[in-house]
Amino acid sequence: MKLLRLFFLLVPSIFLFTACGAVATTAPTQAPATEAPTNAPAPTPISVSTKVPTIGPPPTTTVAAPTEGSSQTLSPEEQMAQIDEILKQTMGASLAYNKPEFMNLGQTATIELLLNPSLSPEVLSTQITEPGQVTSTNIQITPRMKAQLIANDETAFVIKPIHDNPEQLISESETTRWAWLVTAKKAGTQQLTLIVYRLVEYDGQNYWREVQTYKANINIKVTVFQRIASLDWAWIIGILVSAIAIPAFWRWYDNKNKQKSKKEKRH
Repeated sequence: MKLLRLFFLLVPSIFLFTACGAVATTAPTQAPATEAPTNAPAPTPISVSTKVPTIGPPPTTTVAAPTEGSSQTLSPEEQMAQIDEILKQTMGASLAYNKPEFMNLGQTATIELLLNPSLSPEVLSTQITEPGQVTSTNIQITPRMKAQLIANDETAFVIKPIHDNPEQLISESETTRWAWLVTAKKAGTQQLTLIVYRLVEYDGQNYWREVQTYKANINIKVTVFQRIASLDWAWIIGILVSAIAIPAFWRWYDNKNKQKSKKEKRH
């Protein structure tokens, strides 16, 4: 009977002891889940990047922008409008030159061309030193100019420039000069053409486009009679007199000797 009572006392005690041990072992693990900190900061979201980090500034790629106004970026209409604007970038200047109206066959004359932005055409024409009719006018120029003298008939004249270069830099105050030696080789009314060009840079290139700015025809009458009239007639007459007088003298002298010989034979 005592054993049975002891058994009933131990069994509940063992059951209670086991239950208390289980609660003691699981309570610490459940406390963090049921209690949240009141002053804990809000969690920061983490972003995941697929890019590979690099050291230093990221590499850059430079793309050359097209030049503003470049012909490669303009339509034909825009290019022509741009050229028109460039051609307007000129200044006025006075031009003067001489043109002989008559030449003898074989004669050499000098044609002189002057250009000056600071003088009037009338004043500049007084600087022409070569003979002939002087023509003066106003033209549009650029810092570099070129002048050419051309014979319409290549056999009519021999033209020799006596300036260093047909292209010359233009001074704002000093007179720029071109000159040609022209020799007449063919009779008749012959024609020379004087052309003055302004040289214009376009599209930033290292070449020049020639733009005709002035053209004039020079008519020269070349005759054989003028050449004959220009000869030294005193010298020619002296030669003719000598050519006639000497044979006449020898004929007279020969006749005189013949008459003398006849008289001597008679005696």
